[in-house]
Amino acid sequence: MLFGLSVYLLWRKRRNQTLYRGLIPTTPTIPRCTTPVLQTSQSSSGVPFFVPPRFKRTPQLNKGKEETEHADEWELYPYLHTQQDSLTVGSWFPLGSIRPDLYQLPEEPSEWALPNGSAVRLWFALQYQQEREQLVVSLLRAANLPAQCQGNVTLVKLQLLPSDDRRHRQAKARRKGCHPQFNDTFVFQVSKSCVDQCSLSMSMYTVDHQKKHHLVGLVLIPLRFSELKEMAGKVQWRDLDSESDQPLSKNGDIQVSLNYNQSLHRLTVVVLRARGLQCCSDAGVCTQVSLKIHTQVVRNKWTTVAKGNNPSFNERLTFRLLPMRLDTACLTLQLQQPSTEEPVLLGIVVIGPFMYARGRELEHWNDMVSKPQELVRQWHPLGSFSLHKSKS
Repeated sequence: MLFGLSVYLLWRKRRNQTLYRGLIPTTPTIPRCTTPVLQTSQSSSGVPFFVPPRFKRTPQLNKGKEETEHADEWELYPYLHTQQDSLTVGSWFPLGSIRPDLYQLPEEPSEWALPNGSAVRLWFALQYQQEREQLVVSLLRAANLPAQCQGNVTLVKLQLLPSDDRRHRQAKARRKGCHPQFNDTFVFQVSKSCVDQCSLSMSMYTVDHQKKHHLVGLVLIPLRFSELKEMAGKVQWRDLDSESDQPLSKNGDIQVSLNYNQSLHRLTVVVLRARGLQCCSDAGVCTQVSLKIHTQVVRNKWTTVAKGNNPSFNERLTFRLLPMRLDTACLTLQLQQPSTEEPVLLGIVVIGPFMYARGRELEHWNDMVSKPQELVRQWHPLGSFSLHKSKS
């Protein structure tokens, strides 16, 4: 009896396994995908994405027929031309690619003409999407770069000022040369009420074989909501402001290198040299560097005295600055001639965030924050002390 019961249970177990295997096929059949399928998730927030169509491969003899079928499929699904990169939540606008249907390219060849002289020209397009509160910046191409940039990589760094985000958006040229093409798109989040208070900064650099960045030029575009509506989808160009294009200022220029080490809370200022100073005597020149937070002077330091109208200092000065103070601190550099009574002021420059500075001074401060591993060097024009005092 026990033997018969064991045989019965073994037969029943094998029978159940055979039935279970019959329910699940070992080679599932997947239907062939010939049209794009829109897949959504019931539990997620509903970010759409497309599965691209599967195109058939045919022999070379049927090449004409194949091209006709592909053309028909692209006409049925034109959105597949543009959905090549990442998607933003709430919209299907691709980042990092150009949609030619959104921009009116210049029809006249003169619009793409090279600039006169040695100016570097940059073509771009701006569009403000009021519903999403997004500023869309599309970089198209550049022209007339210096000959020494022929074999270098070209970069353009974009930043919306003022902004809490100190990082730059960076576009890299598709190929090397004096006429690089970018075809990149960037999106900045900015509300309608703040558009008129913002400016778009675009700086062009070339990177040599030693990975060193050399500034080619920059342009600062003030934004106006009324103008953005008129220029929506239209290609524009600007000639970059370069260091060689700007003559010596009335009071001279000073060259400074900056570095900020966030982990050590250390701000390093290297006063390199000055040029074109209007010295009143042969007493020599020194530089006073002041660290300010709001309007309060935290620390003053001086360089040694150097002789001549084009003195060289090459001195390193360090200050302690907390990261939370980067948006409220600035550096004031004053060139002075020592005197028995009061020092004679030759010029002054303020380098800092958007609260204190514009143009190259603001660009220098932002580069210092974004490049903690290197000393960022820049020339700055000296202003008169009376003008700076009236502004402050």
